[in-house]
Parts: sequence; structure tokens; C-alpha cells
Amino acid sequence: MKKSALLTAAFAMALPATVASTASADDFFTDKQLTMTIASRPGGGFNAYGRNLAKHIVKHIPGNPTMIVKNMPGAGGRKATAWLDKLAPNDGSNMLGTMPGSLVEPILGDPGRVKYKPLEFGYVGSASGFTTLCLLRTDHKAKSFADMMKMQVVFGGDQIGSTTHDHSNMMRNLAGANIKLVKGYSGSKTLVLAVQQKEIDGFCGYAWASLMSQAPHLVKDNIVRLVVQFGLDPHPAATKAGIPPVWDYVKDPKKLAALKLLASVQVFGRPYIVPAGVPKERLEVLRKAFDATMKDPAFLKDMKKSRLTVDPTGGERVQQLIHDIYTSDEETQKLARWAISKSE
Repeated sequence: MKKSALLTAAFAMALPATVASTASADDFFTDKQLTMTIASRPGGGFNAYGRNLAKHIVKHIPGNPTMIVKNMPGAGGRKATAWLDKLAPNDGSNMLGTMPGSLVEPILGDPGRVKYKPLEFGYVGSASGFTTLCLLRTDHKAKSFADMMKMQVVFGGDQIGSTTHDHSNMMRNLAGANIKLVKGYSGSKTLVLAVQQKEIDGFCGYAWASLMSQAPHLVKDNIVRLVVQFGLDPHPAATKAGIPPVWDYVKDPKKLAALKLLASVQVFGRPYIVPAGVPKERLEVLRKAFDATMKDPAFLKDMKKSRLTVDPTGGERVQQLIHDIYTSDEETQKLARWAISKSE
């Protein structure tokens, strides 16, 4: 038999197996109750993204499944991510919307605090990257990020691993801001309240989309000014509003490299993952459903109504980004890790 004939025969034999595999994956989801776990408290940006996704993604999963949503806050997403790894069924019925910091904790945090291996998770996709901001009360003597390098500001933050904690440290250690960090604020809602009540001067690590959807009154009522933005690329709306990027204040090439590594994590700022071991064909069904949801007019309408941006990254791309971060230069990793964990 000629080589071309052999290839044709082999393809013909493989095709039914592929079709059967896909059909089997579709059958698995038929009338299944799925679970979306969100690694944050109700009321914040991560919660809003996850609940909107859960509402619409089931329409794009074959077999008419349903989906319930639960919240599992704690430790900057590490609690829920550890639960997904150790306790959640790995059959494709459980999806987690976690924080990107939990996925890079082994190299940018304390490896001893995590037992899971992020490279082994299945990545469904990220609903949006994000640009974070530093907010400063308008009645503070400091009027800009440059002023914050000269005079002290008292900022609030959550636990290590959260953006509100890590980004204040990062702005101090890599960009030179004179920030005194008060830890222990449980989520962005409590930080917004603390700013309003003048407990703190401000905070860093608040995503532009979350600010616009959850607390636009901070800007509208002139309670805070937005002094700096942090993302790989300038955020169009933030730039139009005159908010300078942190890159304007950092010249040291090693510090720039560390900042860019940290900024790359924000490209997959709203990641959705499944446990290691989920069959590939089921992960593929979820990825296709996720991609379809990101284009769904009803989903986009709800997101616009919630003032949430949609800037999706597919699951395969997120998986590659995770791989690239874990294989980056060790010296850069070390400096980035020190920058977000080193307090005063």
C-alpha cells in the first residue's frame, strides 16, 4: 500500500475515535449541575465577572447543564485554588474563578504556602486583563505619584497575594513611593469604605474596571485622585483621563524587568481554571463555551450594564503565559518576589 493510502486509512480510523471522544464529552454535560466557585467575597469585581460568566456560559455548553455559584474567599485566592486542587472533583463539573496572584504564588510568593502546581491546572480562559490604579485622597498634601516619592502616604491593603497588598509594596520597592502599608483590609469594598471614612489616605491595586463598576463615586465626588496606572500597556481610558503609567517613574533596567514580569500576570487578570486531570475533551468543551460566551451579545450587554470590561484571553494562551512566567529569568523572579513581599 502506498504511503498516501496508509495515511488516508489511518485518518479514517482515527476520525471516529475523535468524534466519539467529543460526543462523550458532550454527553457528560447533559443535564449536569456544574459549579462555579469564585475566590472572593460577594460585591467585588471578581465576583461580578464570575457571576455574569456563570449565567451565560451554560448556554454554550452542550447538554443543557445548569450552574450554581458559590464564593470561597481567603488568602488572595490561594484557599479556593488549593480546594480546587485537593478536593474538587476533576471530572469537568467544577470551575474556579481565581485571582492571578494565586497562580504565580510558587515563584512570586512563598512556595511553602502552596501545595498545588499551577502548571498542571486546565485553563479555560480569562475574561479580561486589567490595569490597576493607585488612589489617593484629594485632601492629602501629595497631589501626584511624584509627590508620593517625597512625602509619606498611609495606604491600606488586603493579605499578601492580593493586588491591594502586593501593588503597594511593589510601588514602594520598585518605583520609590513612600507608602506606609496598613494590612488586613478584607477586600476592595472595605478599602473603599476606609478611604471614604479617612482611615487611610488611599490604596493601590484597584482595577480600572472594578473602580468604574463598583465605586465610580470616588472619582465623581472628588474623594480620590488616580495618581498612577499599572499594566503592560497603557489603558486607553486611564490615559485619556491623564493618569500616568508607572513606567514614567522607573529607569533602572532590573526594576523595569521585575515590574514587567508582574504586569504580565495581569494579562490573565480574570482567570478561570479546572483541576488537573480533567479529560482534555471536556476541557476543550469548556474552552469553546468560554470563547463563545465572550462574544455572546447577551453576556456583553450584561457586562456593559455592570460597567465591566471584556478583554478575553483564550485558555491555550493563558496556559502559555503561565508557562512563560515560570520559565522566566530567575534573577527577575527573585526581585519581583522581593518587591511584593518586602514590607517596611
